[in-house]
Amino acid sequence: MSSFSLIGEKLSAFTVFFCIISLTSCYDFPIVSDSKAIDSEGWYSEDSVSFEWEVDNLDLRYNAFVDIRHTGHYSFSNLYLITNLTFPNGKQKRDTIHVTLADDRGNWFGSGLGDLVDHRIAFIENKEFPIKGTYKLKIAQGMRQDPLKAITDVGFRLEKSK
Repeated sequence: MSSFSLIGEKLSAFTVFFCIISLTSCYDFPIVSDSKAIDSEGWYSEDSVSFEWEVDNLDLRYNAFVDIRHTGHYSFSNLYLITNLTFPNGKQKRDTIHVTLADDRGNWFGSGLGDLVDHRIAFIENKEFPIKGTYKLKIAQGMRQDPLKAITDVGFRLEKSK
């Protein structure tokens, strides 16, 4: 084996390693990224989906998102979500989020593959958490139809704000 082919193999391995490091260092990985499957029978309003995370740095600003996945058979162009955020000290903040999922012609706003459509909804934007500790978020559906059909997954994503 010539010394040129050994050098070429080392350069090739180094190039691949360098590219992987470069790509991952530019990407901010989420602090939390979790998803829960919804029962195929439907999402009942009393069945909230829960997420927990730790905050230990009060100087950071955060963005949080609710991820919704549904099938193309979802019957509505919108969705109401009831959120209940519990702070480490037990204080709670309840909110209602109205999400428009489709335009007037029924075209979904989210991205999808096949029959599934994904939506990422901004829930918290560029905010600091006021207290260190464990935060808990419960998300329930607030639609009139109960159970709500064709919602397959509900997720939560927390990122450092840029």
